[in-house]
Amino acid sequence: MKLTPSAKFEILWKSLGGGELKREHKFAEGRRFRFDYYHIEAVAIELEGGVWTRGRHTRPSGFLNDMEKYNIAASMGILVFRIPSHDISTKWLSPIIKTIKERTKK
Repeated sequence: MKLTPSAKFEILWKSLGGGELKREHKFAEGRRFRFDYYHIEAVAIELEGGVWTRGRHTRPSGFLNDMEKYNIAASMGILVFRIPSHDISTKWLSPIIKTIKERTKK
């Protein structure tokens, strides 16, 4: 049975002790923008699909919408990590967990 990128992310995240995340977090009032995952320390995680198949995130309109979304998040002080959904691994998740733990200490 092949896991979805979200399922794989959640299993690996939990196994690495990543802490609680909110799914599909809406963050900009009056906009439909959502993050795939969000941590209360103002850290967002996006699983970016279609990297090699010209998916929504890599087509011009989707790419431009993502730029707007990420710029609004930055203006709100939200740190956004982007992970390619075809490569969900410790390589990508460990720095995010480290950043959250550092922010928690402050």
